[in-house]
Amino acid sequence: MGTTRLSGDVRAILGDELDRLRQIVAGVSDAEIGRATGCEGWRVADLLVHLRLGTEELLRGWAMPSDDPADRDYVTYWQDWPAHGPPSFADLRWIWANSASYATAASLRRHFDDVLAAGAAVSRQAPGGRLRFQGHVLAADDLLAMFAVEFAIHHLDLLVALPDRPGPVPAALDLAANTLDGLLGGQHPASWDEPTYLRKGTGRAPLDAADLAELGAAASRYPAFG
Repeated sequence: MGTTRLSGDVRAILGDELDRLRQIVAGVSDAEIGRATGCEGWRVADLLVHLRLGTEELLRGWAMPSDDPADRDYVTYWQDWPAHGPPSFADLRWIWANSASYATAASLRRHFDDVLAAGAAVSRQAPGGRLRFQGHVLAADDLLAMFAVEFAIHHLDLLVALPDRPGPVPAALDLAANTLDGLLGGQHPASWDEPTYLRKGTGRAPLDAADLAELGAAASRYPAFG
């Protein structure tokens, strides 16, 4: 399977996005970790735990090289993660339990920074080839791009709680928008900027009446993934 509209140095893009998240989290206070994010049911502390666990999964991904042909790229990977409506208590409680194990923002910051620093370093030095990941095979560049998409979207989720912090790396936002283009056929209102497209395309913000009128039948394809 060929790579979908993948351009730019994905190693640098992901490394830079992880470092930007580290900069944001370095200043997170005890009061801020309890704020609601753009992920329904998750506070800042919960989302940071999720991002740390995702980075650990990225690090483990390099342990499973594969000679099989790729069956997913960074866009089609998300076909396995359709939006499914509001999260259930079962969806939320495991992350809640993990984030509750941190007594202070300082302890969460240290653990987060250690893991994401390793993720940024490994991303910038990542080899090529193909890797087995979550039951599929992806080219290394696609795996890196997929993680850049996930981190960029969750970066926007963090900004709901921390609106004065810097936004995602622009090239990571571009990869995320390309992903939605691939899944939605590129159909979205011309008035949307990339953050709006990402929030509405992933169900974080609802389509309003003007959106529905402009999208027409294409509105039924929203959200593309959750």
